[in-house]
Order: sequence, then structure tokens, then C-alpha cells
Amino acid sequence: MGVIGVLRGAESVTPYHTRNRFAAKPPHRLERGDVECVGPSIGDVHQVSNVYDDRVSISIHCYGADIGNVRRHVYDAVTGAVKEFVSGYTNA
Repeated sequence: MGVIGVLRGAESVTPYHTRNRFAAKPPHRLERGDVECVGPSIGDVHQVSNVYDDRVSISIHCYGADIGNVRRHVYDAVTGAVKEFVSGYTNA
């Protein structure tokens, strides 16, 4: 389970449902101060992008697990391939 909150700017979120194959639902916009929950039981496959071309948007993501050690998935909308990964950590 996770919570996403927009601190600055705005983001466009395209959720996907996973019955049989991934299919995009209509995108929606999260504005500054908006909060959204994600998780396996309520939908956690999504694509997020900044709505602005000329400024930065900042969102804060809080997860109920050690996200660097959680098995997650990447979905390629063109090929339909799903790939599992564990992100680990980078300290640069």
C-alpha cells in the first residue's frame, strides 16, 4: 500500500487495470495538495508525468514496505511485456 501526494506543480496519472491484459483507464490530474492511494487491492499500476513543460513538479511517495527491496513490475505498453525488478538503492 502507498500514498502519493503532490507538493508542487501537478502530475498526470494514467492508471491501468490488469484483467487479462493491461489496459489504460482515462488519465486524471493531481494538483498541489491532492493525495492518492495505490496498492495491489485498489490498483497500483500507473504511469505518472509532469503536466508542465516549463517547471518542475514534486510529489512525495510513501510506501508501506522497504521499496528498495520490494519486487515490482515494469510494463511496456507497446510490446505488452511485463518485467519484474527490485530497484535497490543509489546513494550518489
